[in-house]
Amino acid sequence: MDVNEEIVKEWLHICKKQFTLESIRFKVYGPKGGSNYSDIDILAVDKGGNYYDYEIKWRSAYSLRATDKKNIGAFIKQVLRKERIEKIKEIIGNKPCKHIFITTKQLFGRSKTKRGMITKEFSKRNITTIFFEDIIKELVSQIEVKGRYDSPILQTIRMLKYFKITKE
Repeated sequence: MDVNEEIVKEWLHICKKQFTLESIRFKVYGPKGGSNYSDIDILAVDKGGNYYDYEIKWRSAYSLRATDKKNIGAFIKQVLRKERIEKIKEIIGNKPCKHIFITTKQLFGRSKTKRGMITKEFSKRNITTIFFEDIIKELVSQIEVKGRYDSPILQTIRMLKYFKITKE
C-alpha cells in the first residue's frame, strides 16, 4: 500500500467511519491471453452496510484532456474490469458496491469546466470522483494537535498543525 492509499485509508476511518480492506490482489487477463496481477486499492464498508470500491491515482504533473477518450477510458476500464468486479463479489457477495475514483484535480485539468467534463464521463459509468485536495482538507480538519495517533500519516498531520506549518 503506497502513501497515497494510506492517506485515503485514514480519511475513510476518521472522516467516513468506514472499515477497510486494502491491496486486494486479483489476476487479470489480456486480450491475447496473457495474464498479470492487479489490485483493489481499498474495499470498504460503512455502518449502514454500504460497500465502496476505491481506486486511487495520484498525479501531480500529468493532466488528461477532456477529448482524450482513450486514457479516460483506460482509467474507467481499470475500475470496472470484469476480474475486479468478480473479486469484489467473491468478498461481499452480490451486494451493490459503489465505485469511487480518487485522484488530483491536476489529472482532470486545471479548469472547473474541464474537470466537470471528465468527471461526467466517469459518472456516466456510475463511478464517483473525489479529489485528494478535498480529502486532505477534510482529514486535516479532523486531526487534533493534542490527539493521540498511531498512524505515521496522522501523527505527521498533527505535528504540522502543532508547528503551524501550512501552505503559504
